[in-house]
Amino acid sequence: MKTITFAIAGLAASLLAGTALAQDKTLNMIVIEGGDTAAMQAVVDAYKADHPGIAINLQPYPFAQFFQVAELRLRSADAGIDLVYVDAPLLASYASRGFLSPIDAGIDTSALVPAAIEAGQYEGTQYALPINNSAQVLYVNNALFEAAGITPPAGLTKGETATQADIDTLASSERWTWEQVADAARKLTVTDNGRTTTYGFTVEQFGELYQLQPFGESLGSPVIGPDGYTAKGYLDSEAWTKGATYWGNLYNAWAVSPKSLGYGEAASLFGNGQLAMFAGGTWNLPILSATDIDFSVAPYPYFEGGSVVTPTGSWYVGVNAASANQAEAMDFASYLTTSDAGTKVWFDSLQQLPTYKPLLDTISTAPEYDAFPQNVFRLGVYDSLNTAKARPVTAAYGQLQDAFRTAFVDIANGVPVADALASAVQKFESAASRVAQ
Repeated sequence: MKTITFAIAGLAASLLAGTALAQDKTLNMIVIEGGDTAAMQAVVDAYKADHPGIAINLQPYPFAQFFQVAELRLRSADAGIDLVYVDAPLLASYASRGFLSPIDAGIDTSALVPAAIEAGQYEGTQYALPINNSAQVLYVNNALFEAAGITPPAGLTKGETATQADIDTLASSERWTWEQVADAARKLTVTDNGRTTTYGFTVEQFGELYQLQPFGESLGSPVIGPDGYTAKGYLDSEAWTKGATYWGNLYNAWAVSPKSLGYGEAASLFGNGQLAMFAGGTWNLPILSATDIDFSVAPYPYFEGGSVVTPTGSWYVGVNAASANQAEAMDFASYLTTSDAGTKVWFDSLQQLPTYKPLLDTISTAPEYDAFPQNVFRLGVYDSLNTAKARPVTAAYGQLQDAFRTAFVDIANGVPVADALASAVQKFESAASRVAQ
């Protein structure tokens, strides 16, 4: 009897040791350095408190290098990474080449915004989960408007509160048109001996598809066709020609926008009082709130007679198909994106618009979001549920983004719209045909 007891005890100890060994793992995740890394580390720390046997090592890379690094490491089936940041429009490219594992069907995604979930799919299969969403707004320098004697667009500002119902009304019926933006920008632009000292308007991401997709879509035309590889009849359509002409006029005929701004420079000019308005992400709120500038936030504009379309989409988390730690990686991805704890830690750390509906409900209803600037997130909630349009799903997104960027930078520099768009169509379709093979 004693022998049997010892045998059972030994077997139990062996099983427990095996379980502990199975849990004693280190996962590696590549991320964008800076604020994203700090926020992800906060989530990792919270996760580890409940999963002491799992260590997660973050490998940060500068934004300018991240996409190249991710491409090279995924393409080489590098088992040294388990989890990867995925920019929404690149998912189709990654998934079509087998870089990502399908998301475990046991992960409940019902609490996530449907549009965000759909953007993580390729050919009907879920390959990544949304970490957060993004929202674009119009930042307005109230002092410059007052000095020029111009009434600013209706918006949210310091010292005022707004419920979700108030903001729904603002977004649905008081949104400025791009025509109104241009009219005000011309009056607000100031020159001195041929040098512009105050610009009327600019966009945060110069020439980027994410920022400018609404220019054509508001007027009724997508960037490319539903096959993901055709730009002819879309990017060179009447709608995109009108949108691109408006873009060109900002820099040339009206000269209200500075050319070739780098990332972050729009917020810097605005904070220095040299820019009256700019269209940019809600991630600028902490930066601008720390300044002395008197500013307000209005809804992202649309073209008169067109529909309201706003930029959306952000970072997703995917599991490297070459990872040897599939179950553990899936579990962390689920914690980060579909749990109360993980989503709250991420939002509190980075202040990016969530895709987790319970957290969106909190933003819409909790009193701490009544006051400015926290109530701006309620504007993001409205747009994410009503006006947001994801970027095109195509395995050739990288090629589309390059062709689009080149065309719109050229237009800003004076190249005729028809020539620039025709060149973009040819460049994209030529590159896309090679991807489709």
